[in-house]
Amino acid sequence: MDLLTLGNGLIVRLGLYLLIFWPTVSYYIFTDLQQRDANQPVLESIGYGFFGILGLFVYLAKQERAKAVH
Repeated sequence: MDLLTLGNGLIVRLGLYLLIFWPTVSYYIFTDLQQRDANQPVLESIGYGFFGILGLFVYLAKQERAKAVH
């Protein structure tokens, strides 16, 4: 059994997802946090970026909530 086709290509799909969305989302969040002078922009951007599109939505919701408070 080929390891790459295990689970109908689950490993390949997960790998591609992380290769495409993790750096893209992380970079967007990192640049936004740098503009806002955040404490730890690298760690926060890596954390949100790991979850890809879902992480981006959570980050944007967090920013909207922060704007509503101020």
